[in-house]
Amino acid sequence: MNKISLAGTALLLAVAAGSASAASTSSSAASAAASNGGPTAGKFGVNINIASSAPTDILIKGRYLITQDMAVLAGFGLAMIDNGAANNAKSTDVAFMGGFRKYLKTDELAPFVGAGLQYLSTRDQAAAADVTNFGIGIEAGAEYFLSKQFSFEGSVGFSYVSRESNPIAAGQPTTKASQIGSGTVNLSANFYF
Repeated sequence: MNKISLAGTALLLAVAAGSASAASTSSSAASAAASNGGPTAGKFGVNINIASSAPTDILIKGRYLITQDMAVLAGFGLAMIDNGAANNAKSTDVAFMGGFRKYLKTDELAPFVGAGLQYLSTRDQAAAADVTNFGIGIEAGAEYFLSKQFSFEGSVGFSYVSRESNPIAAGQPTTKASQIGSGTVNLSANFYF
């Protein structure tokens, strides 16, 4: 009988120690997640592309986290290209974007979905045309917070793009085209303040 009560006491102590350890681990994991972040309401962020397949990769994008799990997105880009070649093919690109993002979890690894509008205008001297792209897109991805001020993110997008090309020379026809598809894959870094 003495051995049974000793084994029962040891078992109870082991269960109690395991429960205390699990509570301590989840508490320290929660505090570590809080210290490394996840999205934080009221923060501004600047997004810089590392690699992108989007035609609007000239954008410098920002976001404002209106709540812990919802952000408003905006972006602006300007590129003036002159290759200096004999034919002097110059182009000027101007881009704007706006949208929103919903975080599905607000931990260190924060998966998200979002939607937005993009506008890209190009004055292409080589093609002798003004080209306008207007797009509506959705995205899905994840953002990994290394700290409250820095994160990496990856995303894929699906979009509808309407393209209009107006020749600079008078009398030439305007052409229009539409495209639907998974057009973007992005890898970027975010800085929060």
